[in-house]
Amino acid sequence: MSDLKILITGGLGYLGGRIADSLKRNHPKSTIVLGTSRQISEVSDWAKTFQIVPLNILDLASIEKTVSNDFHAIVHLAALNEHDSFDNIESAWKTNTLGTQALLSTASQKQIPKFIYFSTFHVYGNCQGEITEDSPTCPHHPYAATHRAAEDMVRFYQHYKNMDTLTLRLSNGFGYPMDSGVNRWTLVFNDLCRQAMTSGEMVVKSSGKQQRDFISLHDVAAAVDHFLFKNSKKWDDGLFNLGGDCSLSILEVAKTIATVYEKKYGKPVPIQIVEKDKGERYGPVHFNIDKLKKTGFCLTGNMEKEIEQTLSLCEKFAT
Repeated sequence: MSDLKILITGGLGYLGGRIADSLKRNHPKSTIVLGTSRQISEVSDWAKTFQIVPLNILDLASIEKTVSNDFHAIVHLAALNEHDSFDNIESAWKTNTLGTQALLSTASQKQIPKFIYFSTFHVYGNCQGEITEDSPTCPHHPYAATHRAAEDMVRFYQHYKNMDTLTLRLSNGFGYPMDSGVNRWTLVFNDLCRQAMTSGEMVVKSSGKQQRDFISLHDVAAAVDHFLFKNSKKWDDGLFNLGGDCSLSILEVAKTIATVYEKKYGKPVPIQIVEKDKGERYGPVHFNIDKLKKTGFCLTGNMEKEIEQTLSLCEKFAT
C-alpha cells in the first residue's frame, strides 16, 4: 500500500518532526497527522503544512477522540524524556507506561493495523560490549524502567490482541531538529553544536572517553519508512535494536563537529576537556543491528551533513 494515513504522537518533538518531514517528502500522497499536547496555535512554520490534532495520552477521552479507525498506523513517540522522568517518577509512569497502554487499547478497539513504539537502549542498563535484542534488560532509571514496562504492554497486544506491533530500541539519535524551539539541546551532540556557535568553543563535561552508539535522525526516519512502506509484512517478532552500528567516544564526536565547523566558518573551535582522565577503561559499545539489517534496512545517514545543518540552526543562538 502506497497511500497511508499515519498518526505520529509527539509529532512536534525532536524525533517526531524529522520522521514526519521525511515521510511527507517521500510519500506525498500519504496523510501524516501530528498528535500533540501543545497549543496548536503556537506551532512552528514547518508544521503548518501538516494536519495537527490535540492529543493528551493521559486522557482516554482525548485518545478516543483523536484515534479514528481510518488510520493505517500509529507511530508512538510521546513520552517524558530522561531528565523529566528522573525528576518526576510518577509522571513518567503515567505518561510513558500507562499512556502507552491507553493508546494501545484504543488502537486495538479501532482495529488500527500497525503500531510502532519507540523504546530506548537504556532498557539494557549500563551498555558495554555486544548488545543484541536477546541481551538481558536491566533498567535502573525511571526513563528506562517505564519504557521497559511499556514494551511489555506492546508485547501483550501483539500476542493476545493480534495487533501488528513493532518495538524499536533506539540508541543515541543525533541530528538537527525541525526548529530551534525543540527542547533537546541538552543532548550531547546538540549541546556541543550549540556551544560551538554561541561561545566559539566546546566544553566536554567529562573525560570524553565514554563510548556510545550514535544514529542519525535521517536513519531513524528511514527505519520507520522502511517498516511501514518497504517491509510492512516482515516485522518478525516485532523487536529491533535501532542504532548506528558504530561506537564513537564523546571526544571523537566533538572533533568531528570541530572539523565541520572550521570547514563551514573558516575558523577553528577549540575543545576543552573538563574532567581529567582518571584511568577508567571505556570499551567500545556494539549495539548490534544485524537483525534489523536482515530485513533489508541499510544505514545511509551522514554525520557531517547533520552537523552542518545543526550548526546552521544554531546560528540564531549566536545573534
